Amino acid sequence: MQNHKETLAVCDANILIDYVTADEAIIKELCTYWKKVLVPDFVLHEVKLISADKAEQLGLTIIETPLLDLQRLPGLSLQDSACLYFVRENHAVCLSNDVKLRAMCIKENVETVWGLEMLLFLVKEKQITKTRAKNIARGIHKINALIIIDVLSDFMEKMKKS
Repeated sequence: MQNHKETLAVCDANILIDYVTADEAIIKELCTYWKKVLVPDFVLHEVKLISADKAEQLGLTIIETPLLDLQRLPGLSLQDSACLYFVRENHAVCLSNDVKLRAMCIKENVETVWGLEMLLFLVKEKQITKTRAKNIARGIHKINALIIIDVLSDFMEKMKKS
């Protein structure tokens, strides 16, 4: 992994939704971990759980999506296309649980980080406790049907080893 303190990250909607719902304050930690966390305006608009003012208070950097320059890729939503655009433009890490967006990033040799994986990084840096990370993971599991029990169990195992 690149030096995270000097690296930009772009956060997609699904991670933003998970974090805002499970523990909104974790976003501040995310923004402390990376040099800057960028969120395309279209992604923030899609989320609807957090205002632009609140997002900025938490440390997120809202960026305007340049519609004229944006290439809409087959299989990606407008929001995910915006994330990929900004990942490319800024040589950033992609924070996403979206399988299609991650596949496009990996195809282009862009580093990607899962939402729960990000919690492991925060624990490793001692920004949050293991207990808090586990509680956030359980909260995400309750609200996100894609974070099935096997995914949660795998996370808990990794947490024990960290």
